[in-house]
Amino acid sequence: MIKALFSVVISVFLFSCTSTNRPGGSYQVLINPEKGEAFEKVEYRLWIPDGIDQVRGIIFRQHGCGEGARKNGLEHADDIQWQALAAKHHFALLGSQMWALKEDCTTWMMPKDGSARAFLSALDHFAKVTERPEVSKVPWALWGHSGGAIWSTNMCYTYPERIIAAFPRSGALSPTGKEWPRTQPFKEDANPKALEVPILFCYGDEEALPNQRFFSLIKGVTDLVDYGRKNGAPWAQAIHPKSNHENSNSRLLAVRFFDAVIPQRLKSDSHELRKLDLNKGYVGSNGNLTIAPFKVKDKADADLNWFASKELAQAWLELTKTGNITDKSAPPAPTHFQLADNTLSWQAAADVESSIAYFEILKNSKVIGKVGGKKAKRWNDNAHFHAWNYSDQPLTKKLPEMKFDLTAFDQSAKYSIRTVNFSGLRSSETVLK
Repeated sequence: MIKALFSVVISVFLFSCTSTNRPGGSYQVLINPEKGEAFEKVEYRLWIPDGIDQVRGIIFRQHGCGEGARKNGLEHADDIQWQALAAKHHFALLGSQMWALKEDCTTWMMPKDGSARAFLSALDHFAKVTERPEVSKVPWALWGHSGGAIWSTNMCYTYPERIIAAFPRSGALSPTGKEWPRTQPFKEDANPKALEVPILFCYGDEEALPNQRFFSLIKGVTDLVDYGRKNGAPWAQAIHPKSNHENSNSRLLAVRFFDAVIPQRLKSDSHELRKLDLNKGYVGSNGNLTIAPFKVKDKADADLNWFASKELAQAWLELTKTGNITDKSAPPAPTHFQLADNTLSWQAAADVESSIAYFEILKNSKVIGKVGGKKAKRWNDNAHFHAWNYSDQPLTKKLPEMKFDLTAFDQSAKYSIRTVNFSGLRSSETVLK
């Protein structure tokens, strides 16, 4: 049994953000419950990027309730777009597989029923096996869906000193009026420090309708956001059009949210968190869907959402109007482009904002082939190289190979490759040498 040691005081470390040759990798651990804890068992998978000297923080993506969400929960750590976000900020990426007796996820949604202890125990374990002691001490960026959103929001009230930001999709502290069998969720005013944690709540417009299954869950979201904004919290809500309880494209907003908030919250020379300066932000109106620079009078306006930057506010506006966010920057170019036995191969990092749709192979600047993914009804109609499911997990456990077979190699020709992201933007070409 792994024992957890935890202090709410964050130790400060001086460290370098420069890249090194230090390898990363994936690590996994099983945590069993201790006496009095309600969950059945939980596995965690931690991914650390190659080439970083020290881990600056952890992005944890907690799946929702039920077998469907749980069975691929560990793959949250394998998602290439979220890995790109983590690598950009020298973060680790964590996924879980939370088991519950009879799939009763009330056994783990309340952190005090044992799931918080399990989470901290896993981080202690990873700190030891990776020989990176900071892993057990760095702050967290929390993402959660449904039951995972409930867990993430209650964690913001439990450990606000350690949480950089949170993105709960379809959930908050609790569904309205729900009685819990063990620990009760926090009341909205239980911990004023939680109101300093930037949170962007998101839910589908269809699940907010009174006749929908998750109406009381979403009512709990809107009630909490209303309370937080009236009390000056740096919170926002995004209502995803033509969406129900599934994640749809909300990740496009989530990655931009964390990308904007992490550098504002996390000091460059330590793991200490800064309080956000509301005066430097933007606000967006739920009523008329407009954005504007923050003014002092906006601090306690419940109709207004607060955003860390103009770009994030613009992304929120586009998602709430269209259900999508257009990328305006080209993806990174492929690397390690080589030929062996008439087969081209390469490596590529995902675009942080819009991942990888496909690769184009060119001969003398003319496209001769594309490498994408397998078409799947509903979740990957366009046969993209990378896609995700209802729970925002990778659609397949294994991505397509980054290979392209040539019928014949022309030594006099120039072969090149480029990445195309979800907005159709192309990277610069990488030429075969």
